[in-house]
Amino acid sequence: MKVAPFPLFDRQARFVAASLAGRLWLPSRQQMLEAIREELEACADRRHFHVFAAAQWSYNDRLAEMIGCEPLYPVVRSLYEAVCPHRTNNLQSYRSQTFKIVDRQTFVNI
Repeated sequence: MKVAPFPLFDRQARFVAASLAGRLWLPSRQQMLEAIREELEACADRRHFHVFAAAQWSYNDRLAEMIGCEPLYPVVRSLYEAVCPHRTNNLQSYRSQTFKIVDRQTFVNI
């Protein structure tokens, strides 16, 4: 998995809802096509154009800013990055790990 899916889906759903409610205006078609062209040019391998990986965090932050909601807490990224290696190396057992989010910055393994 290359993204933390639920925070991403949450921000994208809020973006669509804000747009449909008229609280957010989309860029013009030409602006969107230009942004896609620029991103494609910057992409080293176009097969991976939609792979967010580390870029997901700035993308989530941009969506949060555009829709006027609080950005993800840093603990979400920290927890995601701590779990990723375990998911890769222990696909069958990584889900047995349990964590508790203590505050916006901290989580503990319980």
